[in-house]
Amino acid sequence: MRKLILFILMLGFTLAAHSADDAKQDYVLGAGDVVRISVYGNPDLATETRVSSTGTITFPLLGEVTVSNTSVGEAEKRIAKALEEGGFLKQPQVNIVVMQFQSQMVSVLGDVYKPGRYPLDRPSTLTDVLAMAGGPTPNGSELVTITSLTGEQSQIREYDLREVLVRGNAGQNPAVRGGDIIYVNAREVSVLGQVNRPGKYSVVGGVRTVGDFLSMAGGIAAGGSDTIVVTRVREGKSQSDQIDVDQSFRSGNGAANLELRGGDVIYVPREPRFYIYGEVQRPGVFRLERNMSVAQALSMGGGLTPRGTESGLRIKRRDDKGEVVSIEPKPSDTLQADDVLYVRESLF
Repeated sequence: MRKLILFILMLGFTLAAHSADDAKQDYVLGAGDVVRISVYGNPDLATETRVSSTGTITFPLLGEVTVSNTSVGEAEKRIAKALEEGGFLKQPQVNIVVMQFQSQMVSVLGDVYKPGRYPLDRPSTLTDVLAMAGGPTPNGSELVTITSLTGEQSQIREYDLREVLVRGNAGQNPAVRGGDIIYVNAREVSVLGQVNRPGKYSVVGGVRTVGDFLSMAGGIAAGGSDTIVVTRVREGKSQSDQIDVDQSFRSGNGAANLELRGGDVIYVPREPRFYIYGEVQRPGVFRLERNMSVAQALSMGGGLTPRGTESGLRIKRRDDKGEVVSIEPKPSDTLQADDVLYVRESLF
């Protein structure tokens, strides 16, 4: 993360080193900007004015001139042309200096050193603006969200600064526009439920996958399930996935290598259980193993008592409506979570 911050700050120094002439030519004027206009050899025409809400300025001899959505260089040419075509001056040299940048503002929020609103006085990229805000804090993630307003709708995009730093991926360093909101996400992933050390853990270095965070949380506790729930937020939408951790590691299918980002949540529910009572040696609550049959469940209970019988076994189970139903199973039938197995007493 230190390298990332240094990289962004270096970009900031480069940004500051850009020439004023380049900035002047590129900056697009808009409502609220304050400009100082001078005409070489004609001090009486010098004026300082603000771009109105309709995108115009008032200039001596010309009256209202539209400058909104034009670069400073284009505005200079427009005023010079109007002065020459109006017969006021021959080949006038117009100079415009932006005194206050107000129309192109971008907001930087989240885990940065200097959150706030910053003027875009030249075409700027994501890293340019983050450099102005001091870069991400140690708790800030490489993951950044940009919200752009287009009319009445908003567009949410996500970018990974690590792609810029490590791989030089320019596609992850987009241009930003006035009105954009840049949010630097926190670097923490929450690990909850049946783990040995539940809590929040930072997305640092190589710690990025589900397996990494489960390891940092001390692994799944004795009472935890092998099937976990991972909740992620991508492009403003929440999505939940169930991952069979045991099967993932055994088969190497990569589900446990799912990469997480700041704000994601891992939840480990309690282990699936079944209940057994009646004529068994050890009635009680037991962990439900994968594909456990009724016969295997009876062995978990220590087997039948001398008075017990496998005839007339009963399972009480909740159906899809939540109602309890009674089932007469075969020894080879598979148990489900929260089943209650009852062993009857033999009549003979």
